[in-house]
Amino acid sequence: MKKIYCMLLTVLLLLSLSTVVFADEKKEVMEESGMTLTYTDEFDENKLKGIFESDSYGKVEHGVYPVSFVYYAMSREEFDAIVQKEMDEITEADLALLRSKMGSLATVYGVDRTQLSDRMAALLEEAMGNMTELASVGNLVFYSYYDAESDNTEEYLAGIAPAYQEEFKVLKAAIQDVLKNGEYYVPVIPGEDMVGKVFSFEGTDLDGNPIKSEDIFKNYDVIMVNLWATWCHNCVNEMTALGEMAERLAEKNVAVVGICMDADDELDACKEILKEHNVNYLNLMPVKNLDETLDWNGALPTSYFFGSDGSLLSPPFRGAPQTMEPYEEIISGLLEGKTVGMERPATPYIAANSEGVYRVIVSDSDGNLVKGATVQFCSDTACMFGKTDENGVVVFAAEEGPIYNVHILKVPEGYVKSTEEYLTGETYCDICIPLDKVE
Repeated sequence: MKKIYCMLLTVLLLLSLSTVVFADEKKEVMEESGMTLTYTDEFDENKLKGIFESDSYGKVEHGVYPVSFVYYAMSREEFDAIVQKEMDEITEADLALLRSKMGSLATVYGVDRTQLSDRMAALLEEAMGNMTELASVGNLVFYSYYDAESDNTEEYLAGIAPAYQEEFKVLKAAIQDVLKNGEYYVPVIPGEDMVGKVFSFEGTDLDGNPIKSEDIFKNYDVIMVNLWATWCHNCVNEMTALGEMAERLAEKNVAVVGICMDADDELDACKEILKEHNVNYLNLMPVKNLDETLDWNGALPTSYFFGSDGSLLSPPFRGAPQTMEPYEEIISGLLEGKTVGMERPATPYIAANSEGVYRVIVSDSDGNLVKGATVQFCSDTACMFGKTDENGVVVFAAEEGPIYNVHILKVPEGYVKSTEEYLTGETYCDICIPLDKVE
């Protein structure tokens, strides 16, 4: 059961500020996860000795929507005294203190069985004994999850002060009533509002030849436009497979088009990467104002799927899946005329490595590696922390097998903190996290 817990139902304990929207003081709206909760007086921040946080991630894998609820057994002043320090001032003792004060109150999973892979369906079936149904909306069922075998509550309580112990117990009980009385609905998919809009753009290919999107689109039934950059480790790593997929799907009247977002400065490197990975599909120079036109958030790789008339057929797919299967499933569905909802892949922005460690690589939109970003790396029971070095890299020596959650805890001055969450695969890998600069 422990293995299933790690693979399917990892408790995502975060130290970042909640990314959800508060409609009022006690109501919390989590549109991407399909729930709105109204908290009772026990959760009143003005009355709490410790800190209550909730984090909603949207869809992370094959129709699974997780939401976690976390408690920190420390005052807001103590917490802020650590996380608001300058990067170089945060010590290992600070990080160890944060780890010891963090406890899980509850985890909720929205599950759409019609979208589950065979692997996820099998894991879910084995885990059902630990699931309590909260609500059902169409194909989506919301569950509260609790696994006695993985519960470390007693150990956690033994390590915190008595005043916090009592408060943690109260909140852990009260959150169940909040969940039972919650409002549940179909989640909002990011970028869904763009579907159906017709897009057009002009630019040049890598050799300077003029290109109009309508001249490309009109020849195919589905066109996948893949935004990438030479500095993006995971963009480059999927190139060979993308090229093979493009050749394989050409007979189905499908095209792949790449846009190298840093080709203005790295044209030779861009061409060399394409040659090295045997990529023969069309690649373009950066297109003026394309980021604004497509509402691109700076994440790479990001892929868009268009019809022959230039209409966007689905929300954007952000990240690099481990195989081409997610891309091909989307394309197959679109060719069949189905409405396809994108999801964030289980392991976005990752590539396998043979180093025997997990490496997190942080860079900015200009391809510069970012030194001094604090990264949190969590299993279901514990978290590790580290800062990126001068090469933008931080290494975590963790056991291979469980799926880990990775996110940025704090960024150096001049950067916007990333709110994206990343899940590793079951093998050692590199994870590339992009940061936006402060405008």
